[in-house]
Amino acid sequence: MKSIKKILYTVVVVIAYISCSNDSLSKEDFSTNLKASLEIENDITLAKEVMEVLNNHRASIGLNPIAWYSECEELAVEHSSYMVKNNKASHDNFYERSQILKRKGASFVSENVAYGYQDALSVLQAWLDSPSHKITIEGDYTHSGIGIVYTDNGIPYYTQLFIR
Repeated sequence: MKSIKKILYTVVVVIAYISCSNDSLSKEDFSTNLKASLEIENDITLAKEVMEVLNNHRASIGLNPIAWYSECEELAVEHSSYMVKNNKASHDNFYERSQILKRKGASFVSENVAYGYQDALSVLQAWLDSPSHKITIEGDYTHSGIGIVYTDNGIPYYTQLFIR
């Protein structure tokens, strides 16, 4: 019985804390990235299509394919959600994302972001038309994950994290 009371007390304290918290935090809350990622719906079908056309491009120029990595996907979904919330494409808080991935064994981390493109070929072409994004796509990376989150108006925001 005491265990149940302790659990209920903890739940009440957490709810009270959350309800009194500051909603205008400027940084993403990386301590709950997994929970937040699970609550946000990623367009996994489109994400896999982006990865497929990206790997087709890499193969066409003699590069190895990049493998899907769920840790990158989780952080990418979280960041795409952040961009939707802030109504802008950005690399805000990239350092934090890169440090999380480096603690999991990555040597190098890079990121591409975009918004508004309705299909995989369009977003890939936009990235290839940008020299800095193209360098990342054609870089010496082994794993990646993509997060695509939509605004209420159906505009997709993309984040793709690359690691080696």
